[in-house]
Amino acid sequence: MRRPQIILAGVTAVILAVVGLVVVRLTHDEPTTSGANPSGTARATTVARNDVERLTQRYELVDLTRPDRTEVHRRADGAVVATLTVGARTVVLAGPQRRFTEPSSTSAVIDSTSWVRLAPRPWQPRRHLDEEVAGWLLDQLEDRDPPIDILAASTQYLTDAPDGYNEDRVRYIGDAGFGYVHSADERDGADFYDYLEIPWKFTDSGRVKPSKRWDRDLDCSGYIRLIYGYRFGIPLLNEPVTTTVDALPRTASSMAAYARSVLVAAGRNASEPPARLSAVQPGDLVFFALHDDPTLITHSGIYLGKDQNGGMRFVSSRGTIDGPTFGDVRGDGVIDSGYFGQRLRRVIRL
Repeated sequence: MRRPQIILAGVTAVILAVVGLVVVRLTHDEPTTSGANPSGTARATTVARNDVERLTQRYELVDLTRPDRTEVHRRADGAVVATLTVGARTVVLAGPQRRFTEPSSTSAVIDSTSWVRLAPRPWQPRRHLDEEVAGWLLDQLEDRDPPIDILAASTQYLTDAPDGYNEDRVRYIGDAGFGYVHSADERDGADFYDYLEIPWKFTDSGRVKPSKRWDRDLDCSGYIRLIYGYRFGIPLLNEPVTTTVDALPRTASSMAAYARSVLVAAGRNASEPPARLSAVQPGDLVFFALHDDPTLITHSGIYLGKDQNGGMRFVSSRGTIDGPTFGDVRGDGVIDSGYFGQRLRRVIRL
């Protein structure tokens, strides 16, 4: 009678041993999440502990040069979804396609998937990636309903653009006129606070009042200050500067020379246009010498992107159209040929 008991005990022990091995194997091999390596075989990954790990799990950061920059590639399909330039706050992200038109002054059409935003601080090589920047970048990359960006904001001041008001009842968008008188120091014109019709307190000069002369007007640098400064937060200065500053100075010439930025393109000397514009990207600031002195920068704008004919379109506040435009009134609104192309002197990235 003992043999069946012995056999039953042996079978039970074998079953328990097998179950134990299975449990041990599952405990050892089971990942929290799973993925695939480049060869296509399954591999185990761990749950990201923070935004830096989440970013690097979902995206590959690829460093490039000329200029020094980092492309962000989505691991799922390899698509380039963002470009960050070392030393610049400007970030270009891939987003939904939209169309920019200005039928009152040009037949040009710009179909763009570039969305331009400002990072919390200038990008540094990815070894310095931290939680603040990683979290910000993840938010931008994965926002399914992105807010207005720099490019779209810059078109809110074209001819017949509708008015818009903020929570303080300040009319901060809408058709802007052009306000400027050529002077020796390039300062006699309509700044952003003139357009807004509100006083402004600068850190370097104190409180200033808007000029009734320039009611709802903007000169070229005032327009850039309205977009990058008032709308998107880059600090603004009012007094002349003679050294590099983490802010936007008042004039086009001082902006080109002293705003902390990355140089994207410039001529071999101060009187020539850049020979190559291949590194220019939407959101870059472009500067021109439009008066008698071919070395004196007197005009500025924002690069929007290529139109349907491949022309490199920029938007700026101009007297020929009485306000912001990317049109072709008295000079094609492109930087790679024609009137403005010959007078382009410098391209920078904030």
